[in-house]
Amino acid sequence: MTRAIADLEAVRQAAGIDEWIVLGHSWGSDLAVRYALDHPRRVRGVVGIAGHGLHNDRGWSAAYDAGRAKEQPVRIDWVPPVHASLSKDFKEWIHTPQLWRRVADCRVHMTFLAAADDIRPDWPLRQLAELLPNGAFEVVDGADHNFWATDPRLWHEVCTRACRRLAELPRPGQ
Repeated sequence: MTRAIADLEAVRQAAGIDEWIVLGHSWGSDLAVRYALDHPRRVRGVVGIAGHGLHNDRGWSAAYDAGRAKEQPVRIDWVPPVHASLSKDFKEWIHTPQLWRRVADCRVHMTFLAAADDIRPDWPLRQLAELLPNGAFEVVDGADHNFWATDPRLWHEVCTRACRRLAELPRPGQ
């Protein structure tokens, strides 16, 4: 995760962007939260879509595993050592003692969107939205977990609307 955060920061710097809205899907939603916590002055807002949330809960995992057969397969170049490393780093990060204090103190506007037909339980995203001073939660009707692939028009509409909304909000403290 540390490398992924450094890569995001390098992209921002190389593009000459002072601040941006970071959008992440699935595990990328969790990565966007981490990026905002590590670089709050560079993040105008976060849009987290169909994320995992910051937990290591077996009940969530059981519900996810039980529903996986319903999920439409998406071809992804799966590299087991990379996945193992990211999973290990994520678990270490969510176990850090100061994590929830950092989340509760974060003033970055974050919107979490849950797909109505997702196999992932949405309670972790609801919790994050409630804990953050500037958090919001919505359900996207008619969407499954990978609706970027199954319904690109809906994906575009949802992402555009969420980013516009965040861009119009005043920065906290302004």
